[in-house]
Amino acid sequence: MTATDAVTTRKAWTPIGQVKTRAVETTGGRISYIEVSPHDAPARLTMRVVDPSGAIDCIFLGRRLIAGLEPGATVGVEGRVAPGDDVQVMFNPRYELRLA
Repeated sequence: MTATDAVTTRKAWTPIGQVKTRAVETTGGRISYIEVSPHDAPARLTMRVVDPSGAIDCIFLGRRLIAGLEPGATVGVEGRVAPGDDVQVMFNPRYELRLA
């Protein structure tokens, strides 16, 4: 597979505001913030991804650091959407850093 093939086979993103709960969705946007659990708690990294239509939290259980994921980066995520307290959630989604 060439670099051109990889670009043409990427899935299109669904706007975050249109993802459906309990469905496997591919969406993405800009990372607005990352929250890491304290060292005396189970490892957990929460990343909020936003686009003009909404926000979704991506929660990585068992992780406190993922190289390249930092506020301001653009990321695509794929996983099953779950209801959350204030925004929908994806647990341990597949992710891909993208150029802005």
